[in-house]
Amino acid sequence: MLAPYASSYFLGKLVDGIINFAKAGSQISNYNQIWFLLFLYVFVTSLPNLLGNIQYYYRRVIYSVLAIELDVSILRKREAIDIATYEDPAFQDLNQRAFRNGTGPIYNVTTGQLETLYSITSLIVGTVIAVHFNLFIYAVVLLSAIPSFFVDMKFASRSWSIWAKDSPDQRRYADLRQHIVSRVQLFEIKLLQAGRKVFDWIEKILINFYKNQLQFEKTKLYQSSITDVLSAIGLMIGLFLLVKQVIIGTVAVGGLVYLIGTFFNVRSAISSLLTTISNQYEDSLITNDIIDVMETAPVIIEARNPVPLKLKSAPEIVFENVGFKYRNSDKWSLKNLNLTFSAGDNIGLVGNNGAGKTTLVKLISRIYDPTEGRILINGIDLKDISIQEWWSYLGIMFQDYANYDFLVKDAISIGNPNKPTNLTKVIEAAHTSQAHLFIEEWEKKYDQQLGVEFSGKEPSKGQRQKLSIAKTLYRDGFVMILDEPTASVDAESESKIFDSIENLPKDRTAILISHDFSTISACDKIFVLDDGRLIEEGDHKHLMSLKGKYAELYNLQAKRFKK
Repeated sequence: MLAPYASSYFLGKLVDGIINFAKAGSQISNYNQIWFLLFLYVFVTSLPNLLGNIQYYYRRVIYSVLAIELDVSILRKREAIDIATYEDPAFQDLNQRAFRNGTGPIYNVTTGQLETLYSITSLIVGTVIAVHFNLFIYAVVLLSAIPSFFVDMKFASRSWSIWAKDSPDQRRYADLRQHIVSRVQLFEIKLLQAGRKVFDWIEKILINFYKNQLQFEKTKLYQSSITDVLSAIGLMIGLFLLVKQVIIGTVAVGGLVYLIGTFFNVRSAISSLLTTISNQYEDSLITNDIIDVMETAPVIIEARNPVPLKLKSAPEIVFENVGFKYRNSDKWSLKNLNLTFSAGDNIGLVGNNGAGKTTLVKLISRIYDPTEGRILINGIDLKDISIQEWWSYLGIMFQDYANYDFLVKDAISIGNPNKPTNLTKVIEAAHTSQAHLFIEEWEKKYDQQLGVEFSGKEPSKGQRQKLSIAKTLYRDGFVMILDEPTASVDAESESKIFDSIENLPKDRTAILISHDFSTISACDKIFVLDDGRLIEEGDHKHLMSLKGKYAELYNLQAKRFKK
């Protein structure tokens, strides 16, 4: 802060000393004062670099600490946000804007405070020196630097608004890019010979974005250039007035050097301060988006005083006049549902695509709350039960399930992460899901690393599905929900898996969604959905006798197998 002014001061003194000694014809023995001034000048000039290295080190320390704290805190918050919120496009736009630069903007705002303090202190010191010499010259230099500040502030806001406007396209770009960088998706793109089409879409998005960005940069260049010219004119006027003082003899040459350095340092401090504030303004806009994500209100509201279930076995689940429609949708996904999932039953959900089966499961899982009606668990409204307690009783496998490239035993035991891994139960779950057949063939068996990216085994899609079924079984939930669990599994394994599910202990409830009627027909009770409404219910024999929707779908599938 003080070093630049001290450097200018000692340089001025050095220049005056050299000129005076040259005029007086001094001997070398009298040069001690010059050598001392030269030493002081070099010292104060070099000092900022030495201090800068220390400052850089501590900034990296601060960055490292902040990065760990911020990354973990933000990841925890993002994990805590409702699943329903992640299905909201508006939230996805906010999420895209907020984290396009990671947590960098938060760090920039934090360190920017230090930069601002440094610049303000430097400006105050320079102001005291400059005003003491000539208030008018100082005012000229100061005022000429201000226009650039307003231009920077204006374009910081516009830059952010471009990103905000283009968030949906950025999400589309990220999605398209994933088709190229993801190994599995790239295989299909190559085999479909769809690369050119994907790249056409990518280029269209980028060209459109950068066209807007280029127009923005052209406007910024024009206006910034004008303010820079104004600033240069102000500086030129200030220097002209200084030189005039030397010409008329009121200021020595060394004094001119000192004052020129002082005014340049003042101008630099002003420029640094205004630039820092401008940059902080843009970073603060992005930081506000991050804060908005962190403060996202839950869609599912926890009961203030939840009623404890303390289940020891599967509960009865009752839908009373349940209706549901997704946010920003006028269409009812479910309407007037009245049905009962009896404890310990194997229950099948049947219906064409879009009939509402998965939505029904999301309501049972309390990913969403009903728009109307209520869901009762052993007679207690699901809204009055702790979400965390309810989830602890569920074992769910959706059609889109996650793959874990862990050790095999960890990829299965992640199904119940709050308890130490029980290898015996891991093996039991693998046997039930038929995953043990290929696991036992691997050299390290249950200690085998999964995923070629980690130098491990790469399971087939069917093997991945069996591992996911094992993970769900290992959870040992009282209510097990399987949404098309064997779509990629061979027929023999599928038969054995469902035989095992059908023979689950009677203190467990299994809810199956499947288009395979040979599986569904063995369920204790079957619910048939159509366009979000319950149209038939009963066991296989009863539903076939009705000769309705279920019988129609069953006969169509049976007819296809007879061919």
